[in-house]
Amino acid sequence: MNRVARLFPIGLMLGMGLLAFWLNVLTEWRAPAQRQLNPNEPEYTIERLTATRFDEQGRLQQQLATGKMWKLPEQEQVYLQQMDVKQFRDGQLDYQLRAERGVYNRRNGEGQFDGNVNLVRQARADQRAVYLQTATLQLNTQTGIMRNQAPVAIDDGLSRIRSNGFYYNHPAGQLKLLSSVRITYAP
Repeated sequence: MNRVARLFPIGLMLGMGLLAFWLNVLTEWRAPAQRQLNPNEPEYTIERLTATRFDEQGRLQQQLATGKMWKLPEQEQVYLQQMDVKQFRDGQLDYQLRAERGVYNRRNGEGQFDGNVNLVRQARADQRAVYLQTATLQLNTQTGIMRNQAPVAIDDGLSRIRSNGFYYNHPAGQLKLLSSVRITYAP
């Protein structure tokens, strides 16, 4: 009996150690194995998306509505269909861009928009509304530069501009018309 009394605490410690080890094995979380994504199939697809961004004061800054958006694995581009983008300044609508298709690179801010592209700069107290229509448009949201090589129609009040291609630097307020320019100016 004396021998059993001396071995009991050692056996109890050994049993508790084995129980702790077994419980640790059972409860240890293992990340599921990642399956390889097909680079030609979307990583995710979102239908009927509306996203809104606000500035630091809580005023509307940007709003995106699209019929479908998807992203391919290991790419920075986001693909859009039936898109409508609104940009706000001081909580008021500044301009609106609509297109049938778009590809936007989130890293460098480059966007390529195709298919019945319409851009509207809203009228303000010091400027008239401007309407731009074209088949394709490249836009860099970081630099504020828009351009294309396709025919473009710009309506500024009663003035009309038609051109094959243009380059517009929004921060500098510079518009360069590339070729076959026709302007009807009405002050």
